[in-house]
Amino acid sequence: MQRNFVGEKPPIQALLTVLFVSITILLLLFSFPHPAEAQQRLKDDLFFVHFPNDTEGWACGRWGAVLHTADGGKSWERQKSGTDSTLSGIYFVDAQNGWAVGDVGAIIHTADGGKTWEKQESPVDYFHMGVFFITPEKGWVVSERTNILYTSDGGKTWSVQFSDEDYILKAVSFVDELHGWAVGEYGYIYGTKDGGVSWQHQAGYFEISMETGNPEGGNFLFGLEAIDPNTAWAVGIDGYVIKTEDGGTTWKEFRTGVEKTQLFGIATDDKGDIMIGGDGIFISSSDNGATWQKPTFDPPLTYGWIYGVDNRCDSGFVAVGWEGAIYLNASGAWKRVTY
Repeated sequence: MQRNFVGEKPPIQALLTVLFVSITILLLLFSFPHPAEAQQRLKDDLFFVHFPNDTEGWACGRWGAVLHTADGGKSWERQKSGTDSTLSGIYFVDAQNGWAVGDVGAIIHTADGGKTWEKQESPVDYFHMGVFFITPEKGWVVSERTNILYTSDGGKTWSVQFSDEDYILKAVSFVDELHGWAVGEYGYIYGTKDGGVSWQHQAGYFEISMETGNPEGGNFLFGLEAIDPNTAWAVGIDGYVIKTEDGGTTWKEFRTGVEKTQLFGIATDDKGDIMIGGDGIFISSSDNGATWQKPTFDPPLTYGWIYGVDNRCDSGFVAVGWEGAIYLNASGAWKRVTY
């Protein structure tokens, strides 16, 4: 039986409070069809996408799905990942070296652009949610139970660099070999300025009220984008969008004007453009968050969701999500790719 995605919290009230979040995540990541049926499906749900340059990109998702494009996202083909575990994060440090992570401690690596994928040994068998590499040797994975894994040899060996309370970290992002962040459940944010030798708790909390017996905690965070050693964005439930400009000492909330729904993925570029995808919604800003818009999607996202967003360097943005949806933007409009 699959573990509850949000972790095992002893107080029954805690489960009631985060019920709607649990249901959403269960639907996205654990409402699996039968394996035989899944093998017949051509387009599984996608949870992350990454482009190391403007032409080559990879997306990953349910049942070990890995897709690759060599023409900026206009066409995609499935690669043989060698696993049927749901893959929730993928990252390529260049066009050859990439990693994907997911359920049951899955970590897979390619050194030839995805032609072949090999499994790497994880020190824990938790659900790994995000992966980020700053060089072909140095990388991080975030996981359940606030575990942060680290490698300095391209994944030949992984070790638990940091662990804390029994919460799930959803995303990790670095700007150089020293400065990075990890975010997750109940608004927990951890930052490092020394490559993970030490991680500092910057935000988030969970507690049981002594007066009411009800749980209290921060907003769940799903998406993260580090810009420079002082600046990073994060997004989460209830349309929550926050930014730090002082290395994480303080985080400012942005009022985007959208309804309270889950926001899953965020991507930016050096022009001040920000793209955020979520459950039935997508918002963007072209002025570093001063104003926000809802761009047009063809077909609409009314009954779908976007989980992963990335920029294609100088070629715009890409978004992936429900039932294998892949959208590319051009001149402010988004069109779904047929593949």
